[in-house]
Order: sequence, then C-alpha cells, then structure tokens
Amino acid sequence: MKRLVFLGAMNRDLVAHIPAAAMLSKLQLAAPPLLETPVSDAVAEQGASLFIALGAADHLGGSAFNAARIVALLDAETRRLALSFLGLAGRVGQAAPHLDALRDWGIAADGVQHSALPPATCLAMVESAGRTLLTASGANAGIATWLSERGDDLARRIADADLIHVTSYLDPAAPGLIAAILAEARRRNPHLRVSLDPGAAWVLPGGAGFEQLLAQADILHLNQEELAHLCGSADPATLGGRLHPRYWLIVARTHCGATLYEDRGNAPSAIRKLPDTPLPAAIVDATGAGDTFCGGFLWHLLANGADPLDAARLGFTLARVKVGKEGPLTAEDISSGTAVVV
Repeated sequence: MKRLVFLGAMNRDLVAHIPAAAMLSKLQLAAPPLLETPVSDAVAEQGASLFIALGAADHLGGSAFNAARIVALLDAETRRLALSFLGLAGRVGQAAPHLDALRDWGIAADGVQHSALPPATCLAMVESAGRTLLTASGANAGIATWLSERGDDLARRIADADLIHVTSYLDPAAPGLIAAILAEARRRNPHLRVSLDPGAAWVLPGGAGFEQLLAQADILHLNQEELAHLCGSADPATLGGRLHPRYWLIVARTHCGATLYEDRGNAPSAIRKLPDTPLPAAIVDATGAGDTFCGGFLWHLLANGADPLDAARLGFTLARVKVGKEGPLTAEDISSGTAVVV
C-alpha cells in the first residue's frame, strides 16, 4: 500500500458571492483583487461577521486539507493508499472539526497538533472574474515554532511515505523550515517524492527559503499567474532547473486545461497538454478548484500508477465539477466526475 502524507494549513473558509471591491472597502483594506492577501485575526473576525450576515457559506478548508479530502473520497472504496496529515488544528468552540473530519475520512491525524486558537480563517469573495482571498493565521501563527520543535519527528513521519504534498503557510519562515525537514526526510528515504503547491502566498514574495523548498520539489503545481510570475518571458521548462535534480514535473493549470512540463533525463524535456475546454457559462464557486485538481491528480498518479497526463485529466475533470457547485465536493460529486475519466 502506497503512503501519501499532506502538510499544510487547516482553515475555516467563508465564501460569499460578492464584489471584492465593496467588501475590501468596508474592511478598509488596500488588498489586490483576485489574489490571496494575509490579514490580521482581528480583520478576519470582522470580515467573518460581515460574511455571515450576508449568508456566506461556511466550510472547513485549507489547500492541503482540501486536496486530502478529494484523495480520501476517491480512495474510499478501494483503500489503495495509507493517508496521513501533518499540521496544526484549531478549535471552534469546544470542537476540533478538522480532526473529526480527517478521522471520518480515514486519514491518520496523529501527526496533527491541537491548538486552543481558532483555525486560520479564509474569507473568499467570488465573482465572475475569479476569487479574492483574505487569510488570517489563527492557529497557524505557531507554525514556525511547531516546525522547529517537531522537525525530527516530522522528518521521520515524512520519510515513511512514498509521496508528500506540501502547501503554503503565511509565516515567511515556513518555506525554509519545511525545506530542511524535507531534506532530512530524503536523507532517510531517498525514494521519497515531494509534491508542492506553493500558491501565491509563497510564489509572489519568493526568497531564499522558497528557493530551498523548490529545490526539494519533484512535482510543482502552479496556476497560470504563478507560472508567469516565476518564469517571466523564459521557457517554463527552464523552471525545472530550480527543482529537485532527480526528476521534475511542472503541472501548470489554467481555467481551460493544463500543460505538463516533464524532465526526461538526458533528452529534452517533454511538453504535453490537455485539450482546452471552454469555461462553463456560470461559475458557482471556484474556491478550492485548484486543490481539487491536485487531489484528483495525486490520487490517480499514486493509487493507479497513472501517466501524469491522465492524472491531470482526472484532476481537471473534478475541478470542473467543483466550480459548478457551492462548497467542497461530496462522494456523489466525485463519482460523477470519475465515471467519465477513470
């Protein structure tokens, strides 16, 4: 049985179909639209009150958590993968909803640390052009301390896996700390593969820690804006030189398809694409669509040994199902999405 580990934030997502400009004005924020911006817990609390008053949807989220949900639902019948999660879980009242959900999905959570703080909060404003995210750290404010103090234990847990999927935290120290943990895990298990979905929170500021993290990545997931930021006018395949030298794969998502840039050893890198599919007439909720893509991709790749392009096809199909409904996908949604692909 293959082992897949997730490391990333566990958030509370509030999603409202409202123009971002109006909400940003109410919160007196100069945040850019259609991107993710870190905010204080106080601003998040104020925003959450405004969102709830508007009837916003309230979901458990976080990039790695969203991807883990998809993998667990895809794997529920066949149980081909042993899944586990690493991170900090906040409390909502007396409950720890993320921990409860992980256990319900059959994902081991013994590597998750409890926090008395609330979960990180993500306020998502959805409109036709995309979504604007405001994210507060909450329990994740302690992530750098947790990574530093638990580094050896985390490296041991990660080294037991075949693949780890890493997503971003807002703390600028996190990329470098995670890179060091991954390097130690690779020392213990040279066959470990690292999947990285850095998101704008890590891509835009860049920095030495982020470069160290890129150097540990075998599989790099990017949307079209992140790819453009990292590559500029250069051939995207040149980005592979900043990834792990053993093997690299860049999965570049767009709203209409995906392009794969793949290392072929001594041969020129391969470029393969899914055919473009026009956007649906109506986008209901795009929040978490990229995470849904990653979950579908990782499950098909690891559980079935699928060709990466076929894995991307499943991820894209599920992401299309996701943008057509409010909130996370259910088991029934997953079945409808996989029926035409797998």
